[in-house]
Amino acid sequence: MEQQKESASDREYASSPARLKTRDGIVLMPQPSDDPNDPLNWSSFRKHMAMATLSYLAFVCYMSVTAIIPGTLDLARTFSVTKSTAVYIGNTPVALYAVGPFLWSPLSHFIGRRPVLLLSNLIVIVGTIVAASAKTYAACMVGRIIQGLGGSAFWCLGPASIADIFFRHEKGKKIGMSTLAIVVAPFAGGIIGGAIINNASLGWRWSQWISLILIGAGFLAQIVFVPETIYIRDNTPSGFGESTKTPFKTTLWSRYGIHIPKRAADKQHSFLFISTRPFIMFKFPAVVLASFWFGVAYMLHVGITSEIPLIFQPPPYNFSVLDVGLSAFSGLIGALLGEAYAGPAIDFIARRAIKQDKEWRPEMRLKAIWPALVAAPSGLLIFGITIQFGKAWIAPLIGQAVYIFGIEIATTVIQTYLLESYPRQGAEASLIFNFSRNILSYTTPFFIMNMIGKIGGSATFGIFAALIVFFFPLTIGILMWRGMEIRERSGDPGWSRD
Repeated sequence: MEQQKESASDREYASSPARLKTRDGIVLMPQPSDDPNDPLNWSSFRKHMAMATLSYLAFVCYMSVTAIIPGTLDLARTFSVTKSTAVYIGNTPVALYAVGPFLWSPLSHFIGRRPVLLLSNLIVIVGTIVAASAKTYAACMVGRIIQGLGGSAFWCLGPASIADIFFRHEKGKKIGMSTLAIVVAPFAGGIIGGAIINNASLGWRWSQWISLILIGAGFLAQIVFVPETIYIRDNTPSGFGESTKTPFKTTLWSRYGIHIPKRAADKQHSFLFISTRPFIMFKFPAVVLASFWFGVAYMLHVGITSEIPLIFQPPPYNFSVLDVGLSAFSGLIGALLGEAYAGPAIDFIARRAIKQDKEWRPEMRLKAIWPALVAAPSGLLIFGITIQFGKAWIAPLIGQAVYIFGIEIATTVIQTYLLESYPRQGAEASLIFNFSRNILSYTTPFFIMNMIGKIGGSATFGIFAALIVFFFPLTIGILMWRGMEIRERSGDPGWSRD
């Protein structure tokens, strides 16, 4: 079983310290090969520019989704639809972020990450142009769907690509940068979009045109700074980083950094076979349990973001479009504080375990999640109670900041845990994680305002806070307690990109 093999390998490394490669006194896991093409051997500059570019594109692609939300009422007037119908223009791309990775992830295994990310970037560009120039509600919706389809690639392949190029003791902070970009994007989109839309000479269309410029800049950076990160390791039996890998053959495509992964004969499969592999991950309890709990915790993220114009523009708050955009600062602050804790915390756990020569278990990372269990439901309660009984706008925004603080911690901890539990299926594990996050959060704008109207804000958000607490011991708690045994009983997925 994969987890058993991984632990055995770690023990073998520990028993032969003279043969191990180290850096700053830390044994490198996984051990890099001697091949300069191995992403683990890239220079620090090359690694960090690739990471920064992927994080930037994850940020601006999702920012383009939310930049239009402060203009919900303007959209309703432009397309002659109701306010509740206009909300769907902002919300619909989220559904594509849930299902789009089921295309991008297997395709990346088949032709490599670089061509898929370049293609998806072009799709986002096309969708943004369609949405910005739309004359009808239907045309705008088509553009938004295309936007969501293309942008979803950076959510599933970005963290997996970053995991390809960094060592175990670095992954928490590095993947945390990617998840931070994803979590802060909707709030940055609200701030930027609100300022643009509030300008009478610009309006909601320019929230998309400016997004297009930023995405185009990311496309150019991607061409220069993001090589192929999939590396097929044909290790010798020693397993200490020696590689029998042959050099890349120079082709027209390789001149543009595109290298179709060449696997051993027993691992060469059809695209149809590869496209079914993500669904296999639904069989593994560690992936499903962690993803489900996070989906429950994350549900109100989109619900709050999409409904803020409807909550804060009417009395008693009477927010302008600019005010609605600026309200996103609360979530931005919460996300930044959450990541300031999460990345260093889980890397500290890994470094301490390595220095103490403990047998490594990915479940050790989950110790860092406790603040999220407190902050996420507490923030929802503060938000719900204050929009029902309070009149000061600052109170619900404090609640939103506390909630997002917890969500950012949970995002980084769980995604790092999944990538490390199934390192050879990292893209597929991230896919299940993102599917749960986006499909559950996509549903909330359809009913959240009706719930608030019927039972009040405190009861509505209290229910979701209770769900977070109720499901924690049944999901994350079980993984903390018996996670390794669960993964061992589940066995190896039976395939990998390696």
